[in-house]
Amino acid sequence: MHLRWIVGFFAVLAALICAALAYAPYLPQLIAEGVPPLVGPGVGHFASLAGAAAPRDLSPSLDAAERPLDPTLATAFSGAHGKALLVSRRGSLKLEHYADGLNSDTRFNSFSMAKSLVGALIYKALADGKITSLDQTLGELLPNDEGLKSVTLRALLEMRSGIAFDGEGGKFGSTQAGKDDTAPNPFGPLARLHFLGLGAIERGLTVTPSESPPFSYQNVNTALLGAVLERRYARPLAELLDEKIWQPAGASTALWRKPAARTPVSAYCCIYATARDWIRVGVFLNENGGALPFLPTPLWREFLGLDASLDERHKSHYGAHIRQDILDRPGQELQGPFTYLMGQGGQVLYLMPEEGLVVYRAGEEWQLLHSTLYGAWNSLRPPY
Repeated sequence: MHLRWIVGFFAVLAALICAALAYAPYLPQLIAEGVPPLVGPGVGHFASLAGAAAPRDLSPSLDAAERPLDPTLATAFSGAHGKALLVSRRGSLKLEHYADGLNSDTRFNSFSMAKSLVGALIYKALADGKITSLDQTLGELLPNDEGLKSVTLRALLEMRSGIAFDGEGGKFGSTQAGKDDTAPNPFGPLARLHFLGLGAIERGLTVTPSESPPFSYQNVNTALLGAVLERRYARPLAELLDEKIWQPAGASTALWRKPAARTPVSAYCCIYATARDWIRVGVFLNENGGALPFLPTPLWREFLGLDASLDERHKSHYGAHIRQDILDRPGQELQGPFTYLMGQGGQVLYLMPEEGLVVYRAGEEWQLLHSTLYGAWNSLRPPY
Protein backbone atom coordinates (compact mmCIF):
# COMPACT_ATOMS: atom_id res chain seq x y z
CA MET A 1 0.00 0.00 0.00
CA HIS A 2 2.77 2.42 0.95
CA LEU A 3 4.71 1.64 -2.23
CA ARG A 4 1.62 2.26 -4.34
CA TRP A 5 1.07 5.60 -2.56
CA ILE A 6 4.68 6.63 -3.16
CA VAL A 7 4.52 5.69 -6.84
CA GLY A 8 1.25 7.55 -7.20
CA PHE A 9 2.67 10.64 -5.50
CA PHE A 10 5.67 10.80 -7.82
CA ALA A 11 3.46 10.16 -10.85
CA VAL A 12 1.29 13.16 -9.92
CA LEU A 13 4.38 15.25 -9.20
CA ALA A 14 5.89 14.34 -12.59
CA ALA A 15 2.63 15.24 -14.32
CA LEU A 16 2.54 18.62 -12.58
CA ILE A 17 6.14 19.35 -13.53
CA CYS A 18 5.47 18.39 -17.15
CA ALA A 19 2.39 20.62 -17.23
CA ALA A 20 4.33 23.52 -15.71
CA LEU A 21 7.16 23.16 -18.23
CA ALA A 22 4.69 22.90 -21.10
CA TYR A 23 3.18 26.29 -20.19
CA ALA A 24 6.37 27.88 -18.83
CA PRO A 25 9.35 26.26 -20.58
CA TYR A 26 11.56 29.00 -19.16
CA LEU A 27 11.34 27.74 -15.57
CA PRO A 28 14.84 26.20 -15.66
CA GLN A 29 16.15 29.54 -16.97
CA LEU A 30 14.32 31.40 -14.20
CA ILE A 31 15.96 29.15 -11.62
CA ALA A 32 19.40 29.57 -13.22
CA GLU A 33 19.21 33.36 -13.66
CA GLY A 34 17.16 34.34 -10.64
CA VAL A 35 16.64 38.05 -10.07
CA PRO A 36 18.90 40.21 -12.27
CA PRO A 37 21.77 41.28 -9.98
CA LEU A 38 22.78 44.89 -9.40
CA VAL A 39 26.45 44.10 -10.00
CA GLY A 40 26.91 41.86 -12.97
CA PRO A 41 26.14 40.92 -15.54
CA GLY A 42 25.49 37.51 -13.97
CA VAL A 43 23.99 34.51 -15.77
CA GLY A 44 22.05 34.92 -19.00
CA HIS A 45 22.11 36.09 -22.61
CA PHE A 46 23.37 39.54 -23.57
CA ALA A 47 23.80 41.83 -26.54
CA SER A 48 26.99 43.88 -26.61
CA LEU A 49 27.25 47.64 -26.95
CA ALA A 50 30.58 48.31 -28.61
CA GLY A 51 30.86 51.84 -27.29
CA ALA A 52 33.29 54.51 -28.39
CA ALA A 53 36.75 53.66 -29.67
CA ALA A 54 38.12 56.08 -27.07
CA PRO A 55 35.92 56.70 -23.99
CA ARG A 56 35.09 60.33 -23.25
CA ASP A 57 37.57 61.98 -20.88
CA LEU A 58 35.64 62.86 -17.72
CA SER A 59 38.39 65.27 -16.61
CA PRO A 60 38.32 64.05 -13.00
CA SER A 61 39.41 66.44 -10.29
CA LEU A 62 42.58 65.41 -8.52
CA ASP A 63 40.59 64.75 -5.35
CA ALA A 64 37.51 63.16 -6.98
CA ALA A 65 38.23 59.70 -5.57
CA GLU A 66 39.32 60.98 -2.15
CA ARG A 67 36.64 63.60 -1.60
CA PRO A 68 34.41 62.41 1.27
CA LEU A 69 30.65 62.37 1.06
CA ASP A 70 28.69 64.97 2.97
CA PRO A 71 28.10 63.38 6.42
CA THR A 72 24.31 63.15 6.01
CA LEU A 73 24.71 61.59 2.57
CA ALA A 74 27.38 59.19 3.83
CA THR A 75 24.99 57.88 6.50
CA ALA A 76 22.16 57.46 4.00
CA PHE A 77 24.43 55.81 1.43
CA SER A 78 25.72 53.29 3.95
CA GLY A 79 22.29 52.60 5.41
CA ALA A 80 20.77 51.86 1.99
CA HIS A 81 23.71 49.67 0.96
CA GLY A 82 24.86 52.16 -1.65
CA LYS A 83 27.37 50.89 -4.18
CA ALA A 84 28.42 53.91 -6.25
CA LEU A 85 27.92 57.66 -6.22
CA LEU A 86 29.51 59.90 -8.84
CA VAL A 87 29.07 63.62 -9.50
CA SER A 88 29.98 65.52 -12.67
CA ARG A 89 29.82 69.31 -12.88
CA ARG A 90 30.25 71.15 -16.16
CA GLY A 91 32.01 68.21 -17.79
CA SER A 92 34.41 67.43 -14.93
CA LEU A 93 34.09 64.45 -12.59
CA LYS A 94 34.13 66.00 -9.12
CA LEU A 95 33.30 63.02 -6.92
CA GLU A 96 33.72 59.28 -7.39
CA HIS A 97 32.77 57.06 -4.47
CA TYR A 98 32.35 53.27 -4.38
CA ALA A 99 31.48 50.74 -1.73
CA ASP A 100 34.27 48.42 -0.65
CA GLY A 101 35.31 45.93 -3.32
CA LEU A 102 33.83 47.94 -6.22
CA ASN A 103 35.58 50.36 -8.58
CA SER A 104 35.45 52.14 -11.93
CA ASP A 105 35.52 48.81 -13.78
CA THR A 106 32.44 47.42 -12.00
CA ARG A 107 29.35 47.12 -14.17
CA PHE A 108 26.04 48.17 -12.60
CA ASN A 109 22.56 47.17 -13.75
CA SER A 110 20.40 49.95 -15.11
CA PHE A 111 17.19 48.18 -14.18
CA SER A 112 14.45 50.55 -15.43
CA MET A 113 16.80 53.41 -16.31
CA ALA A 114 16.91 51.57 -19.64
CA LYS A 115 13.32 52.67 -20.23
CA SER A 116 14.37 56.32 -20.42
CA LEU A 117 16.98 55.51 -23.06
CA VAL A 118 14.31 53.79 -25.15
CA GLY A 119 12.22 56.93 -24.72
CA ALA A 120 15.17 59.00 -25.96
CA LEU A 121 15.44 56.74 -29.01
CA ILE A 122 11.76 57.32 -29.82
CA TYR A 123 12.48 61.05 -29.93
CA LYS A 124 15.54 60.33 -32.06
CA ALA A 125 13.29 58.39 -34.45
CA LEU A 126 11.10 61.50 -34.68
CA ALA A 127 14.15 63.60 -35.51
CA ASP A 128 15.31 61.03 -38.07
CA GLY A 129 11.90 60.91 -39.77
CA LYS A 130 11.38 57.24 -38.91
CA ILE A 131 8.11 58.15 -37.21
CA THR A 132 6.02 61.23 -37.95
CA SER A 133 4.32 61.90 -34.63
CA LEU A 134 3.96 60.62 -31.10
CA ASP A 135 0.27 60.29 -31.92
CA GLN A 136 0.93 57.55 -34.46
CA THR A 137 -0.75 54.32 -33.43
CA LEU A 138 0.48 50.78 -33.16
CA GLY A 139 -2.09 50.00 -35.86
CA GLU A 140 0.19 51.94 -38.21
CA LEU A 141 3.52 50.91 -36.75
CA LEU A 142 2.97 47.29 -35.63
CA PRO A 143 0.01 46.26 -37.79
CA ASN A 144 0.02 42.64 -36.63
CA ASP A 145 -1.01 43.62 -33.09
CA GLU A 146 -4.75 43.84 -33.76
CA GLY A 147 -5.72 44.27 -30.09
CA LEU A 148 -3.47 47.33 -29.74
CA LYS A 149 -4.21 49.18 -32.96
CA SER A 150 -5.55 52.30 -31.23
CA VAL A 151 -2.64 52.71 -28.77
CA THR A 152 -0.40 55.70 -29.53
CA LEU A 153 3.31 56.11 -28.97
CA ARG A 154 2.52 58.95 -26.58
CA ALA A 155 0.32 56.68 -24.47
CA LEU A 156 3.11 54.09 -24.28
CA LEU A 157 5.71 56.72 -23.36
CA GLU A 158 3.51 58.15 -20.60
CA MET A 159 2.49 54.70 -19.25
CA ARG A 160 -1.15 55.42 -20.06
CA SER A 161 -1.72 52.82 -22.76
CA GLY A 162 -4.54 51.01 -20.99
CA ILE A 163 -3.03 47.66 -21.97
CA ALA A 164 -4.46 44.85 -19.85
CA PHE A 165 -1.24 43.14 -18.89
CA ASP A 166 -0.16 42.87 -15.27
CA GLY A 167 -2.64 43.58 -12.51
CA GLU A 168 0.02 44.77 -10.09
CA GLY A 169 1.10 47.69 -12.26
CA GLY A 170 4.29 46.14 -13.53
CA LYS A 171 6.19 45.16 -10.41
CA PHE A 172 9.24 43.67 -12.15
CA GLY A 173 11.60 46.58 -12.64
CA SER A 174 9.11 49.02 -11.15
CA THR A 175 10.51 52.33 -9.93
CA GLN A 176 7.73 53.05 -7.45
CA ALA A 177 8.58 52.75 -3.78
CA GLY A 178 6.96 49.65 -2.40
CA LYS A 179 6.46 48.29 -5.91
CA ASP A 180 9.88 46.85 -6.55
CA ASP A 181 9.18 43.14 -6.15
CA THR A 182 11.53 41.27 -8.47
CA ALA A 183 9.95 37.87 -7.94
CA PRO A 184 6.69 38.04 -9.93
CA ASN A 185 4.34 35.16 -10.51
CA PRO A 186 6.51 32.70 -12.48
CA PHE A 187 3.50 31.77 -14.61
CA GLY A 188 2.23 35.33 -15.15
CA PRO A 189 2.50 37.52 -18.26
CA LEU A 190 5.37 39.51 -16.81
CA ALA A 191 7.51 36.42 -16.38
CA ARG A 192 6.62 35.26 -19.90
CA LEU A 193 7.70 38.65 -21.29
CA HIS A 194 10.93 38.57 -19.32
CA PHE A 195 11.98 35.04 -20.23
CA LEU A 196 10.35 34.49 -23.64
CA GLY A 197 10.31 38.01 -25.06
CA LEU A 198 7.56 40.19 -26.50
CA GLY A 199 6.81 37.79 -29.33
CA ALA A 200 5.45 35.25 -26.86
CA ILE A 201 2.71 37.55 -25.55
CA GLU A 202 1.98 40.44 -27.92
CA ARG A 203 -0.69 38.73 -30.03
CA GLY A 204 -2.84 38.26 -26.94
CA LEU A 205 -2.57 41.82 -25.63
CA THR A 206 -5.70 43.95 -25.47
CA VAL A 207 -6.67 47.40 -24.21
CA THR A 208 -9.11 48.05 -21.39
CA PRO A 209 -11.68 50.50 -22.81
CA SER A 210 -11.28 53.96 -21.28
CA GLU A 211 -11.47 57.52 -22.56
CA SER A 212 -8.53 58.44 -20.33
CA PRO A 213 -6.48 55.41 -19.22
CA PRO A 214 -4.84 55.90 -15.81
CA PHE A 215 -1.10 55.80 -15.24
CA SER A 216 0.03 52.17 -15.01
CA TYR A 217 3.74 51.42 -14.91
CA GLN A 218 4.13 48.42 -17.22
CA ASN A 219 7.26 46.93 -18.76
CA VAL A 220 5.23 45.85 -21.77
CA ASN A 221 4.84 49.50 -22.82
CA THR A 222 8.60 49.83 -23.21
CA ALA A 223 8.86 46.44 -24.92
CA LEU A 224 6.37 47.66 -27.54
CA LEU A 225 8.32 50.89 -28.06
CA GLY A 226 11.44 48.79 -28.59
CA ALA A 227 9.60 46.72 -31.19
CA VAL A 228 8.51 49.89 -32.99
CA LEU A 229 12.10 51.14 -33.12
CA GLU A 230 13.40 47.84 -34.46
CA ARG A 231 10.71 47.76 -37.14
CA ARG A 232 11.13 51.39 -38.25
CA TYR A 233 14.94 51.22 -38.42
CA ALA A 234 15.07 47.52 -39.44
CA ARG A 235 17.90 47.08 -36.93
CA PRO A 236 18.31 45.54 -33.47
CA LEU A 237 17.58 47.86 -30.56
CA ALA A 238 21.02 47.33 -29.03
CA GLU A 239 22.64 48.54 -32.26
CA LEU A 240 20.44 51.64 -32.26
CA LEU A 241 21.33 52.53 -28.68
CA ASP A 242 24.99 51.96 -29.41
CA GLU A 243 24.98 54.16 -32.51
CA LYS A 244 22.62 56.93 -31.41
CA ILE A 245 23.56 57.38 -27.74
CA TRP A 246 26.26 55.10 -26.37
CA GLN A 247 29.05 55.83 -28.85
CA PRO A 248 28.34 59.58 -29.20
CA ALA A 249 28.33 59.81 -25.40
CA GLY A 250 31.85 58.41 -25.39
CA ALA A 251 30.78 55.43 -23.28
CA SER A 252 32.72 52.17 -23.31
CA THR A 253 31.50 48.62 -23.82
CA ALA A 254 28.33 47.47 -22.07
CA LEU A 255 25.94 44.52 -22.03
CA TRP A 256 22.15 44.49 -22.47
CA ARG A 257 20.14 41.52 -21.26
CA LYS A 258 18.20 39.33 -23.72
CA PRO A 259 15.51 36.78 -22.82
CA ALA A 260 17.24 34.23 -25.06
CA ALA A 261 20.10 34.06 -27.55
CA ARG A 262 17.92 34.84 -30.59
CA THR A 263 15.45 37.32 -29.12
CA PRO A 264 15.65 41.12 -29.02
CA VAL A 265 16.95 42.70 -25.83
CA SER A 266 14.72 43.33 -22.82
CA ALA A 267 13.94 46.92 -23.78
CA TYR A 268 12.72 47.83 -20.30
CA CYS A 269 15.64 46.59 -18.21
CA CYS A 270 19.12 45.48 -17.47
CA ILE A 271 21.91 47.34 -19.24
CA TYR A 272 25.17 46.61 -17.43
CA ALA A 273 27.63 49.50 -17.61
CA THR A 274 30.24 51.15 -15.42
CA ALA A 275 29.32 54.07 -13.19
CA ARG A 276 31.59 56.29 -15.28
CA ASP A 277 29.68 55.30 -18.41
CA TRP A 278 26.36 56.17 -16.76
CA ILE A 279 27.86 59.59 -16.05
CA ARG A 280 28.95 59.85 -19.70
CA VAL A 281 25.42 59.04 -20.87
CA GLY A 282 24.04 61.56 -18.39
CA VAL A 283 26.36 64.30 -19.63
CA PHE A 284 25.37 63.46 -23.22
CA LEU A 285 21.66 63.87 -22.42
CA ASN A 286 22.29 66.91 -20.22
CA GLU A 287 24.13 68.68 -23.06
CA ASN A 288 21.88 67.39 -25.86
CA GLY A 289 24.89 65.67 -27.39
CA GLY A 290 27.15 68.69 -27.19
CA ALA A 291 28.68 70.04 -30.42
CA LEU A 292 26.69 67.56 -32.54
CA PRO A 293 23.12 67.84 -31.22
CA PHE A 294 21.36 64.60 -30.38
CA LEU A 295 17.93 66.16 -30.98
CA PRO A 296 16.55 69.45 -32.28
CA THR A 297 16.28 71.70 -29.23
CA PRO A 298 12.44 71.63 -28.97
CA LEU A 299 12.43 67.81 -29.00
CA TRP A 300 15.27 67.70 -26.47
CA ARG A 301 13.38 70.02 -24.12
CA GLU A 302 10.21 67.99 -24.57
CA PHE A 303 11.93 64.68 -23.90
CA LEU A 304 13.71 65.91 -20.75
CA GLY A 305 10.50 67.61 -19.64
CA LEU A 306 12.30 70.91 -19.12
CA ASP A 307 9.05 72.82 -19.49
CA ALA A 308 7.04 70.68 -17.05
CA SER A 309 4.99 72.90 -14.76
CA LEU A 310 5.80 73.51 -11.12
CA ASP A 311 2.63 71.67 -10.12
CA GLU A 312 3.61 68.65 -12.22
CA ARG A 313 7.09 68.58 -10.73
CA HIS A 314 5.75 68.73 -7.19
CA LYS A 315 3.78 65.58 -8.01
CA SER A 316 6.91 63.76 -9.27
CA HIS A 317 5.87 63.98 -12.89
CA TYR A 318 6.31 61.01 -15.22
CA GLY A 319 6.81 62.31 -18.74
CA ALA A 320 8.05 60.57 -21.87
CA HIS A 321 9.57 57.55 -20.10
CA ILE A 322 11.56 59.94 -17.91
CA ARG A 323 10.76 61.76 -14.68
CA GLN A 324 10.76 65.38 -13.49
CA ASP A 325 10.83 66.89 -9.99
CA ILE A 326 12.10 69.99 -8.22
CA LEU A 327 14.46 71.00 -5.43
CA ASP A 328 12.94 73.70 -3.21
CA ARG A 329 13.90 72.73 0.34
CA PRO A 330 14.53 75.81 2.51
CA GLY A 331 18.11 76.21 3.68
CA GLN A 332 19.65 74.25 0.81
CA GLU A 333 21.93 76.01 -1.67
CA LEU A 334 20.96 73.86 -4.68
CA GLN A 335 17.52 74.78 -5.97
CA GLY A 336 15.56 74.26 -9.15
CA PRO A 337 14.10 71.66 -11.50
CA PHE A 338 15.72 68.33 -12.26
CA THR A 339 15.09 65.38 -14.54
CA TYR A 340 15.99 61.82 -13.66
CA LEU A 341 16.17 58.27 -14.88
CA MET A 342 15.30 55.73 -12.21
CA GLY A 343 15.54 51.97 -11.80
CA GLN A 344 14.63 49.38 -9.23
CA GLY A 345 16.35 49.70 -5.88
CA GLY A 346 16.97 53.39 -6.42
CA GLN A 347 19.40 53.37 -9.31
CA VAL A 348 19.21 57.04 -10.33
CA LEU A 349 20.79 59.26 -12.95
CA TYR A 350 20.03 62.91 -12.12
CA LEU A 351 20.20 65.64 -14.78
CA MET A 352 20.26 69.39 -14.13
CA PRO A 353 21.18 71.05 -17.46
CA GLU A 354 21.12 74.60 -16.10
CA GLU A 355 23.66 73.66 -13.44
CA GLY A 356 25.70 71.41 -15.71
CA LEU A 357 25.16 68.79 -13.00
CA VAL A 358 24.94 65.01 -13.47
CA VAL A 359 24.75 62.61 -10.52
CA TYR A 360 24.70 58.82 -10.63
CA ARG A 361 23.75 56.67 -7.66
CA ALA A 362 23.60 52.85 -7.47
CA GLY A 363 22.61 50.77 -4.48
CA GLU A 364 20.70 47.81 -3.13
CA GLU A 365 17.93 49.82 -1.46
CA TRP A 366 16.14 53.13 -1.92
CA GLN A 367 17.67 56.43 -0.85
CA LEU A 368 15.59 59.56 -0.47
CA LEU A 369 15.44 61.13 -3.92
CA HIS A 370 15.88 64.81 -3.05
CA SER A 371 18.18 64.30 -0.07
CA THR A 372 20.60 62.30 -2.22
CA LEU A 373 20.85 65.13 -4.74
CA TYR A 374 21.25 67.76 -2.02
CA GLY A 375 23.93 65.61 -0.40
CA ALA A 376 25.79 65.13 -3.68
CA TRP A 377 25.88 68.90 -4.23
CA ASN A 378 26.90 69.60 -0.64
CA SER A 379 29.74 67.10 -0.99
CA LEU A 380 31.31 69.42 -3.55
CA ARG A 381 31.46 72.31 -1.08
CA PRO A 382 34.15 72.88 1.51
CA PRO A 383 34.88 71.62 4.10
CA TYR A 384 33.73 68.32 2.52
